[in-house]
Amino acid sequence: MTRNALAGAMTVTVAVMIASLPLLAADSTPWPWKSKLPPDPALVQLVSIEDVSAVINDTNPPTVSITVNASAPTPNYSELQLTPRIGNPDDLIFAFDAKGRPPQDMTIQVVTPVSFTVDYTDAPIDKVGVIEVQSQSNCKAFSLKDKKPTDCTSESAPQ
Repeated sequence: MTRNALAGAMTVTVAVMIASLPLLAADSTPWPWKSKLPPDPALVQLVSIEDVSAVINDTNPPTVSITVNASAPTPNYSELQLTPRIGNPDDLIFAFDAKGRPPQDMTIQVVTPVSFTVDYTDAPIDKVGVIEVQSQSNCKAFSLKDKKPTDCTSESAPQ
């Protein structure tokens, strides 16, 4: 290979690597209360929440990661996500519904464990005290301040 061809190939390789850096970064979701998009009506609330944990990541910008262990009413639920609930904006409690897209074939009615983590950017870090996650049958909460599970106390409503 000639020196010019080698230099050209290296330049193209570096350009492709730089262009793909955003693709290598962890997927993060905008803070839902800042989004103008309506909730997806095809998503269905999960049956129950077994566990919720949350952490503020010291990244630039900081992110809030929420991990949910729950149960879906059937196998093969997809697009598991948290949708915001309407509540008191001053109580430092951010409440969500745990939802997912049901499979096309729902003939198998077996409650199935599911787990997912959502990383949120643009969260008001200084105002996030407690994360609550609702299901059809229960609610679980996690205190970011105390770094431990806590009781659900908000009087939020689905959107």
